[in-house]
Amino acid sequence: MEKSITTNTTTTSLGLSPTLLTPETSLVLILDYQEHVMEGIRSTDQELIELNGKALAKVSKGLDVPVILSTIGVKLRGDPPTMSSIRAELADEPEYDRTTMNAWEDNALREAVEKSGRKRLIFAGIWTEVCLLYPVLHAQRDGYETYFVVDAVGGSTVTAHETAIKRMIQAGSQPITLNSLVTEWIRDWKTTPHTETITSYLKWYGPEIEKVRKRLLKNPSKSETI
Repeated sequence: MEKSITTNTTTTSLGLSPTLLTPETSLVLILDYQEHVMEGIRSTDQELIELNGKALAKVSKGLDVPVILSTIGVKLRGDPPTMSSIRAELADEPEYDRTTMNAWEDNALREAVEKSGRKRLIFAGIWTEVCLLYPVLHAQRDGYETYFVVDAVGGSTVTAHETAIKRMIQAGSQPITLNSLVTEWIRDWKTTPHTETITSYLKWYGPEIEKVRKRLLKNPSKSETI
């Protein structure tokens, strides 16, 4: 049966109220997960960010949530493209390469968002204080409902990361964790058509995040990241 959503707060065709996030109302933007950018992150464990970026890509594709993938400087400077672990999950998606640090000021990317017809944008991007912050603020002020996946992003310093988080929240954007996003998309095990997809995803993600947890717990100074 074709999926449909209403414009009010009744239900989607899958029985979920669109008052909260649903797969049919969401659009995911994954911005600048490139090796040289990841190497500059100091606020959060880099392996954790990469894993959660990959997990966001994997579960979005599994639930048929459209994903827009973007890089910066690949054509202009020869910078590396999207990290292979994340790109592998989005092999069929175009990669919008930009010169502007604010992805929302890139015409091709913004047109792709507009063409989707979706107004609920879920962002993940690095660094938090630059390539995530700017498009989130800009899209929010252009009338979009914006979210950012807080445990899949990181900044050049703890201060830079935390300040950017505060600024996005003050502008009206909503922080969300990866697991909270996934369960909000599913919400009802009885009515969701995605039980198999999510079961498979959790079987993969559980052991992977546990590896990261065990490593970080050996270093108490970093354990707060999970």
